[in-house]
Amino acid sequence: MPSSSWRSPHRYGRFAEELAAWRLRLAGFRIVGRNVWVAGREIDVLARRGRLLVICEVKARRSRRYGGPLDAVGDEKQLRLRRAAEILVARDPTVETVRFDVITVDGLSVRHLPAAF
Repeated sequence: MPSSSWRSPHRYGRFAEELAAWRLRLAGFRIVGRNVWVAGREIDVLARRGRLLVICEVKARRSRRYGGPLDAVGDEKQLRLRRAAEILVARDPTVETVRFDVITVDGLSVRHLPAAF
């Protein structure tokens, strides 16, 4: 668990996004954006490998009090990310495939769910 300086939810969220970016890099992706705003929705991490664009939602929880990290990636959030993906693909004709990943950070446990939805 991070030290007490990580008690702020904002800081812990940024820490989780950094872990997620490293996880994607280790999987062979190039990070092309972090905290990117598209269509009124923030995309936590955008990663690319060849013609594949990964839109990655990062969810962090320090406790299960309000459910697990995946519980926060509901239908509305998925729809908003899909709409953002349509705009991104229209802007970049080199993208052939879009994949929606979720990376969860629960304590210091990092879990990557490729093609989560």
